[in-house]
Amino acid sequence: MDTFSLLEEKVRKAADLVRDLKQRNLGLEREVPELRQRNQRLEEELPQLRSRVQELQKALQTAEKTTGASSEDARKLAASDQELKELRKDRDGLRQEREEVRIRIARLVEILDGLE
Repeated sequence: MDTFSLLEEKVRKAADLVRDLKQRNLGLEREVPELRQRNQRLEEELPQLRSRVQELQKALQTAEKTTGASSEDARKLAASDQELKELRKDRDGLRQEREEVRIRIARLVEILDGLE
């Protein structure tokens, strides 16, 4: 191949790459509003989960202080403890998802800034 053919091939590859990147960028731009809504929803749910966890912790502490608890109290305590564990797991999952959303939004913003 001569030099001009090589140049043409490189230009074609660059044009294909630009087209592909534009398509990816459009897809990412479409994701931004959804990701922001999801992040906002997670931010709104987090305080409720925190307060519920605190309530369960207080109930657990109160139940632990009570001596001679009946089997019903022990069953309630076990259920509260299980619910507390589940809420902590949910909270941790929400925190992780929120962080992932923040990272993705930051990447999208960097891409959009790079287009200017």
